[in-house]
Amino acid sequence: MDLLTFNQFAVLLWKNFTLKRRKFFNLVLELLAVLVFPAMLLLFRSIINVTVVGPYNFTSQPISTLPSFLKNAEEWKLVYVPSDIAVLKEITENVKRNLNISIKVQGFSSETEFEKYIRYDSESQKVLAAIVFDHDFKNSTDPLPLQVKYHLRFSGIQRTVLWPDKQGWKTSLLFPNHPSGEPRNPNQQDGGSPGYIREGFLAVQHALDKAIMLYHNSSASQKLFDGISVFVQRFPYPALPQDGLILLLGGFLPLIFIFMFAPTVLSIMRSVVWERESRLKEYQLTIGLRNWMIWAAYFFTFFLFYIFIISSICVLFFAKAIFLYSDYSFIFVFLVCYAIASTFFGFLVSTFFNKGDIFFFCPFNHRPVIYVIELLFISEVGVKWKHLWTPASLEDKLIFGHVLGMLLFDAFFYGLVTWYVENVFPGQYGVPQPWYFFLTVSSNAAVSVITREHMVQRGCFDQVW
Repeated sequence: MDLLTFNQFAVLLWKNFTLKRRKFFNLVLELLAVLVFPAMLLLFRSIINVTVVGPYNFTSQPISTLPSFLKNAEEWKLVYVPSDIAVLKEITENVKRNLNISIKVQGFSSETEFEKYIRYDSESQKVLAAIVFDHDFKNSTDPLPLQVKYHLRFSGIQRTVLWPDKQGWKTSLLFPNHPSGEPRNPNQQDGGSPGYIREGFLAVQHALDKAIMLYHNSSASQKLFDGISVFVQRFPYPALPQDGLILLLGGFLPLIFIFMFAPTVLSIMRSVVWERESRLKEYQLTIGLRNWMIWAAYFFTFFLFYIFIISSICVLFFAKAIFLYSDYSFIFVFLVCYAIASTFFGFLVSTFFNKGDIFFFCPFNHRPVIYVIELLFISEVGVKWKHLWTPASLEDKLIFGHVLGMLLFDAFFYGLVTWYVENVFPGQYGVPQPWYFFLTVSSNAAVSVITREHMVQRGCFDQVW
């Protein structure tokens, strides 16, 4: 950068800061609007403390515990598939005997027939479970193989829950979508939803495995089961800190971050549109300033303002320990990347307007930021530099480094679209380029240079300042 370009750029920065200073009242309101939300968080932090909960210890449960809805067991059915194999009926009868209830046993020739029965027969509501054996039997008298493959089919909606979960048994998940640092369902000794004990799943599974073992080696297996009783018990959980601020504002925290940056984005759009409406930008082009320099001055002006805001937020949060588990330097870098993307988004939206009185606010896409804040900022893991390339959870492959990269890519994409739209649709006083201008040889030289004669013809020298 030569001395002339540097001086021109310095003059543009001086002009932007002078315009900001002339609207001092608006600037103060903008700062107050930004800082009111951190102040609210600080107020709640001074009132709400971090408490220690736990440790958690759970009592054991008999694996043969039957569901509470089996009061009249003779009204219920235990289904097996396929029904034309004698040994499977024998196994299912032994399952009934092991459960020690007078439940009915019914067989179906195929799984398709069983599904039809479930869909169209009202008595299917009384089916406790279906045992589907996955083996290619050749004859009805074939013995049970040593390696038995089966699956149990229970009702898709839990019967012991007043408000059953729409996801049912959640067999597609190894962990919750949004895991927390606390034990799941800490007040329920059997683990709660999806209810493998209270729905009878473990009881039927244990009775079936016992029947299969007794079939292959009745004497040895019987001695084994006569001498033991099987119980299941949840693992104990250690004591852990519980932040009441997260419980109170966890769902609103992403929205608070959005509101903190929204006034600055509005200010960016309003400032750029005002200069275009007052023909100040065209005047700057006629005196020899280049278009990229004007946009760069815009960016540095608002970026420095963003840096001041982000630094103030991080200092305030660090002083009161708002985020107990996160590295504040990491949060600073994340918010800076978010600020850069928001600034270029404001530039993009401003290119579609020429008058400030019809200008409206088009919100930035905050969905990834909301997700990141919910998943990482308010979790017990937090965000640290060592987690930059680590997935957020075992079930979710979100990597924080990719989020930062996408924010910077968004900024580049918004800047590219801004450059294209401004050249093709420069407004009332600009010289429009053809839509394919970037494919022409002289596209690099056509950077919105407007001649004095053209400006005089358009009347751009009337009341510029």
